[in-house]
Amino acid sequence: MYKDLKIGLALGGGGARGACHIGVLKILEAHGIVPDIVAGTSAGSMIGAMYATHHNANLVESKYIKHVQSENFSDLGFRYIANSEKDDSIFSQIVKQIKNQYVLAVSSNRKSIVKNERLAKAAEILFGNKQFKDLKIPLMVTATDLVSGKSIIYSSGNLIDAVVQSSSIPGFVEPTQIEERMLIDGGVALPTPVTPLIDNCDFIIAVNITRGVENQPDPSNIFEISNRSRDISVSHLNNFLLNKADFVIKPEHNNLHWSAFDKTEKFIDSGELAANNSIKNLINQLDKKLQRPEKKVRETFWTKLKKRLF
Repeated sequence: MYKDLKIGLALGGGGARGACHIGVLKILEAHGIVPDIVAGTSAGSMIGAMYATHHNANLVESKYIKHVQSENFSDLGFRYIANSEKDDSIFSQIVKQIKNQYVLAVSSNRKSIVKNERLAKAAEILFGNKQFKDLKIPLMVTATDLVSGKSIIYSSGNLIDAVVQSSSIPGFVEPTQIEERMLIDGGVALPTPVTPLIDNCDFIIAVNITRGVENQPDPSNIFEISNRSRDISVSHLNNFLLNKADFVIKPEHNNLHWSAFDKTEKFIDSGELAANNSIKNLINQLDKKLQRPEKKVRETFWTKLKKRLF
């Protein structure tokens, strides 16, 4: 439908909220809007790798739901993480405090709760042991180097290794150590990976599933104050990145915690709803982009000289 327009799709990070991407992909695909290149961070890298492998949003949905309901997924250990969905019952608050205490207890002498081999096994189940070159759609995957503080962008080599690094949630999944690098979740530096797409396509669609700072309960302890501070920093960085996209789709997820995988099907529905509500505006923007004539670069003495020399 848009053969003369190279479309890039940026899929942001957000753990369980990444299921929203599946709903968005279903609606885009139904309207003939197929990305020519995808960039994924964390959960977005996992969904992006699945879509670039299967090139079928409905197949991605069925495989993802089946996996989330499987024993292999249970082995990842998300039950250890305190989900901050608001619940005022006494029992819920007790469970929440126990989970917080567990995380604090293990944090003093361990780098993570889960070994990254478990995440690699999940990735292999979802999209197979592939190389980037085997994908049906070009994909870029982001990770963050804790030593240098820089983003690492993968577009070739081993796909599972890249996705595992991109999805290694700090403090939960074991970092990957490669020589002088310690590689973790791509969302630390690029919560929504818009910038890697800028020079690689004509029109960028970003799907924002990052947790905002609104509608969250007031922090009540050190653990929650630390998390809320991080959310504020990420929110400001993410807004900066989203401003560089041509179009943003923001599914409603009620700021649920990244470990709320029991809400997977609701997240998929939310992605569909957000994309449906945005689709007319998106198509208008794409059509305008097609009709807009490209600006000719004015030649100067130096550009003419450069042509002659090189």
